[in-house]
Amino acid sequence: MTSDHRITKSRVRAESARLAAATEAAGSALHALVPEATAALVELNGPAYVVKVFAGDDEVDTSETGPFDWETLGEADALLRVGFELSDETLQAAGWEHVPDEETTSLYRITFPAHQQ
Repeated sequence: MTSDHRITKSRVRAESARLAAATEAAGSALHALVPEATAALVELNGPAYVVKVFAGDDEVDTSETGPFDWETLGEADALLRVGFELSDETLQAAGWEHVPDEETTSLYRITFPAHQQ
């Protein structure tokens, strides 16, 4: 293994660990209003932002008539903007799953730990 390869692997591990921590923090922010939230879809075309939130297989309403306020969604967005010049390898290592979409190539599903009471 070359020195460059070890450095790249080390950087991917460090970046994916930072992203995994940010994912968990965003999940905690979303749990504040919807404790049963388990996943979100995040758009990475431009600044990262939460597009949808799920509780199991059910989509949680993220419109102004749903349980989330703009501050909570904005907090989750900000937590996920931890430096998005990240490679697909780093996103995958942090558990981010690419979601095929007709409108964008930058949609990812993230999951976060269950809410701890």
